[in-house]
Amino acid sequence: MPKETFSHSAISKATRDQAWAALDRPTTWEGIAGVDRVVDPIIDEHGRLRGFSFETMIGGRPYRGTATPLQRVEGSTMSWSIDSSEVLGVTGVDLHDVEEGTVVTVTIEVETAGVLSALLFPVIVASLRTSLPEVVETFVAGFARDI
Repeated sequence: MPKETFSHSAISKATRDQAWAALDRPTTWEGIAGVDRVVDPIIDEHGRLRGFSFETMIGGRPYRGTATPLQRVEGSTMSWSIDSSEVLGVTGVDLHDVEEGTVVTVTIEVETAGVLSALLFPVIVASLRTSLPEVVETFVAGFARDI
């Protein structure tokens, strides 16, 4: 199966603690590549996001997927295993302190999972390649909204 990995970093004015808190808000994940709407978030008794279902629109048709925890290092790294009918992958976020705030690095790995995605994979890859920088900048800008 074809597989591609993309990464982009942006600086948030939020502190690392504020950025980390944002990652535990389900709505933060809306708008990250491939997630148009988060549904059915799983939040534990400590307020930590432990998974969610999501919807994404492709060609005017909604597709549903799930994000399950892959790696969580408190205050530093959060990654999700992504599973949908057409695309599998990993979405990961790493946080690092800098004088200006927090460097947020988003890495997205995608691979085909179905017939439609195999046919559309070049379009999916081209879209991620061109849109990821803007998507990450917008994603990261949301971290500082409560400052």
